[in-house]
Amino acid sequence: MATVSPPEGLFAHILKCPICLGTFKRPKVLSCGHTYCVSCLQSHINSTLVNRGTPQTRFSCPVCRTDTALPDPTLTVEHWAESFPVNSIVSSLLDMTLDIPGEKLCDMCLKWNRENSATSFCKDCNKFICNVCREHHDEITTPNRHNVFNLFSNNESNVVIPNFSSIEMCRSHPKEHLKFFCGDDNALCCNTCGFLEHRKCERITTIDDMIKKFDVGTKSKDVVANIRNLESHIKRITIKIKENADNIKNDKVAILEQIRSLRAELNAKLQQLEDDLIVSFERKHKAEDLNLEIQESMGQSLITAINSDLTQLDIVMTHGTETQKVIVLHNMEQNQSKYSNAISTFQEDIQDITFGLEVNKSLKDLMNDLNRFGQIKVTRTKPHLPQCSMVTISQQKTAMVGGSSGSPLKDRKAMKISEFNVKVLGDNASCHISDVLTLHGTKHILLDCANSKIKVYGENYNFQESMTLQGQPWNACILPDNNIAVTVHNDKTILVIGLKDKMHKVREIRTRLHCWGIAVLRNQMLITTYDDEHSVLILNMTGTEIRTVRPYNYESEKLLGPMCIKLNQSETVIYVSYNFGHKMVAYDTSWNVLFTCTDQKLQYPFGLDTDRESNIYLCLYTSSEVVRLSDDGKLINTLITKDWQKKPLAVRFYRGMCRFIVTYGSCDIVEVYLPHIYDYVVSTPMLSGMDIQKTILTGSEAHLNYSYRQQELSHG
Repeated sequence: MATVSPPEGLFAHILKCPICLGTFKRPKVLSCGHTYCVSCLQSHINSTLVNRGTPQTRFSCPVCRTDTALPDPTLTVEHWAESFPVNSIVSSLLDMTLDIPGEKLCDMCLKWNRENSATSFCKDCNKFICNVCREHHDEITTPNRHNVFNLFSNNESNVVIPNFSSIEMCRSHPKEHLKFFCGDDNALCCNTCGFLEHRKCERITTIDDMIKKFDVGTKSKDVVANIRNLESHIKRITIKIKENADNIKNDKVAILEQIRSLRAELNAKLQQLEDDLIVSFERKHKAEDLNLEIQESMGQSLITAINSDLTQLDIVMTHGTETQKVIVLHNMEQNQSKYSNAISTFQEDIQDITFGLEVNKSLKDLMNDLNRFGQIKVTRTKPHLPQCSMVTISQQKTAMVGGSSGSPLKDRKAMKISEFNVKVLGDNASCHISDVLTLHGTKHILLDCANSKIKVYGENYNFQESMTLQGQPWNACILPDNNIAVTVHNDKTILVIGLKDKMHKVREIRTRLHCWGIAVLRNQMLITTYDDEHSVLILNMTGTEIRTVRPYNYESEKLLGPMCIKLNQSETVIYVSYNFGHKMVAYDTSWNVLFTCTDQKLQYPFGLDTDRESNIYLCLYTSSEVVRLSDDGKLINTLITKDWQKKPLAVRFYRGMCRFIVTYGSCDIVEVYLPHIYDYVVSTPMLSGMDIQKTILTGSEAHLNYSYRQQELSHG
């Protein structure tokens, strides 16, 4: 059979493996979206893990270096590549472009990990079939009702056979077809998925029912239009990036020239100062040298005069008369006084002279302070990019599930996935966990205010160690040196705790006022305090107070009792919860008020944190709720509602941002939650709900899958 093949270059850019640079052979797609030949992927896995002797359950994508988890962690390394799903789109394009029928494999055999060449194609099943499977296919389907033809027959008309059959297979269970749609989780699922993952969901329908209510043509046009808009928008962004790249290249040339010019100017100035100093030294040295020559000449004159008198005396005493001797001795006696006075006068002018270099004090100070010519300042400003216009997806015939189209976002609740007990031996009171730090998902630092302890729990929430303090710890943050700072509010103290090996006190910082919340911004500690007119103290990293900040209208606005202070992920916004004022205020890094959240639900707000989308999660002590606010302070929904006895104190996201911890006052139980799966579907439209759930449950914290399963089993 001859197939009509598109031009070779039409799909060439997406049919090449990034590793071998050849046409894909059995393309496998990773969670990050990159595709590789199955053999190339396995070779990469072998080279990065097996050959290095570091057996793991994860590896990095060869292109984007994204940490990639296995679909099935129980498999041996040799079968990792096989476990990833086939890129059905690429496979179909390959089927359209291949001219050699013998290179097509039987779809039925592939389900059982066997590779047999296809000899037939069923148009009704949209599958390639080998001779063995053809017999079973004909027995089951009745040949007269299915259009099956031989790939090697020369009588068949030219036809393009795109094979999209793998699209219908479940990614989690590759041997099963997708048959259902879950409206609760916005996910397609097979029989197994439906039983394991969606048996508690209420809005389940078959894909066949979806087809009847799904306007494919209208929706495809809208989706294509949106994707085209996204493509155009990304192109505009990449043009802006290219402009930035050109700009910083020009900046590099200019700054390097400035640095060299600065060095040349400095060299010229130093040369001038050196020349001036040498000239001054030569002048002074010459003057002193001339003065010493004069003094030496005067000394020689005195010596000559004295020697002349001694010679005359010697001659007269030898050859002169007695009268001559008396006269000469008298004269010599007179000369003694004259010589003595001359020597005394001469001696007064004699001084020991040494030269030394006295460096200008300003120059010394400059050399002591000058540890660099200058510093390179990187200025980042938000560019003015146009908004990406999106077509509203047509809702005609898209009510894919009978009844309600799904609960709105404001009604979505967080999903509790785990809890653990934090009461340990030696605790004399019910735990009052006022703050939590999560370190890379492997350590959990809990501050127990009631028992005056810092407690450390491991990856699987197993207790590791504790440190007993003199005062009551309240809030904590991670410092740039990877130590943690803990406020002890009743002692006006900040403790710096090291975590290497075992917890130990590194240093202690005494504060002027009682300290509650703490955060770090640009090597400065931000401390909330009820004292000093409900202000925020700013300290440097050694604990020296730099200044005090408070809103000018704190009394009229009732911004009283600043409790918790946190930064958004980009460290551009500072959030402070005001416990007595029943408000939450957002500041920029210059302490200008961006907005004040005054929703009536905000009664006694305590702990807060932000997610990757800059949504704000706030613990409300009075109403026993955890609420979510938008990045502009508008209430979105209530995530967690407890009875009046459970008062939420602290909320803290994990580093991976896929789950968060909530603690309660006078309660020994700490709970772990997922934001509802719906949120991840909205924020990641290219992935299905099942993909997102799978990513969360098998992502950076692998034990989460185990905890979730345990909870599912405990509920029957």
